[in-house]
Amino acid sequence: MNLSYERQMAIAISQSIIQKYGVVLSVKNLAEILGIGMQSLQNKLCNQDKDMPKYTQLKGKKVFMANDIAEWMISNDLKFPK
Repeated sequence: MNLSYERQMAIAISQSIIQKYGVVLSVKNLAEILGIGMQSLQNKLCNQDKDMPKYTQLKGKKVFMANDIAEWMISNDLKFPK
């Protein structure tokens, strides 16, 4: 079975995120991954910036799935924190 380079990267990034943070990440976890402040991330989410990974509402809180973050990191122009 041959997987594309992008798919292999998504799997590797997902596994790394899951090992450190688990499958479901909080806003605080995502801010840490992106290297930005939590307030900056909250502002981006409230403004519905297009350059953010998709999130899910779970019990009134925004949560991010590790796989969604990995896919976003690969497909987004910003890709990885600087």
